[in-house]
Amino acid sequence: MRIAKWHPGKLIILWSWGSVFAALTLTSFLVSPVSASPGLHLCELLITLLIPAALSGITWTWLSGRELDI
Repeated sequence: MRIAKWHPGKLIILWSWGSVFAALTLTSFLVSPVSASPGLHLCELLITLLIPAALSGITWTWLSGRELDI
């Protein structure tokens, strides 16, 4: 199924779960010191940044499909 045909509720669910997961990784990122595990610290930061970027891409694609329907 194309993203452009999704019901808006699916985006709400994606953003909700993505926000929870990003918040958990951000919390872990802020609590642990860098010196304890620099590799894990970098992964937590990248995950925290990539989740909103990926969800924004999905939303952009969905909204672009909605523009074509108008």
